[in-house]
Amino acid sequence: MLYLIGLGLRGDDIPYSGIKALKKCSKVYCEVYTNLPGIEKKKLESILGKKINFLERKDVEEKDFIVEEAEKENIGFLVSGDPLAATTHIDLVLRAKKRNIDVKIIHASSIFSAVSETGLQLYKFGKTVSIVYPEEKFFPKSFYDTIISNKERGLHTLLLLDIKAENKRYMNPNEAFEILETVDKNKIIKKVIVVSRLGRDDQKIIYGDINELKSCSYGDPPHCIILPGELHFLEEEFLNYFKVKK
Repeated sequence: MLYLIGLGLRGDDIPYSGIKALKKCSKVYCEVYTNLPGIEKKKLESILGKKINFLERKDVEEKDFIVEEAEKENIGFLVSGDPLAATTHIDLVLRAKKRNIDVKIIHASSIFSAVSETGLQLYKFGKTVSIVYPEEKFFPKSFYDTIISNKERGLHTLLLLDIKAENKRYMNPNEAFEILETVDKNKIIKKVIVVSRLGRDDQKIIYGDINELKSCSYGDPPHCIILPGELHFLEEEFLNYFKVKK
């Protein structure tokens, strides 16, 4: 059997049901390439009485040893945030199901729900987009079309910033602002919300004009950006508590 278990936003927000499931597992794997889990490896290993094996993206996407092992024994797979928030993990579940392996999903907190701490109403979010680092001959700009589409419908847009875990490179808000300004020729992006380390003790939420936020310090990753759509008066009132101090 294969258990996919969320670690939540902090990395130590693992549900109690997840801990119970892991105690049944012969092996435990953990991926760290879709976020920055604040997991205390030794502490969790002590609780479980098991070694945790960290994996890179290629180990999950290009190899089948996880599902092969899950055919014979209980295997635990720890995921930052919620287990099925990333397409990679859905693919892993499909591969297991094609081999008739039982799969148990144990959900945890995710950025997709936790952004409500900004005061924005979740049902008013449109399609989420990702901003990636431009490379030579590779600079995808289709995310901007989604931003425009969401804005035309009055919807908020969640922007996920690129993570190159293998190179320990994590996009910061100012790098994202530069990319946004490159594609936003008509200057339709004005107000933005920067969310840093959401769910952790040192989380930070800042709201204001994009030009004002360029001078702010955001600290360590992970970060995400929200472009607010049409604001309900309660959303606007809530956001005022996060306004950048001039």
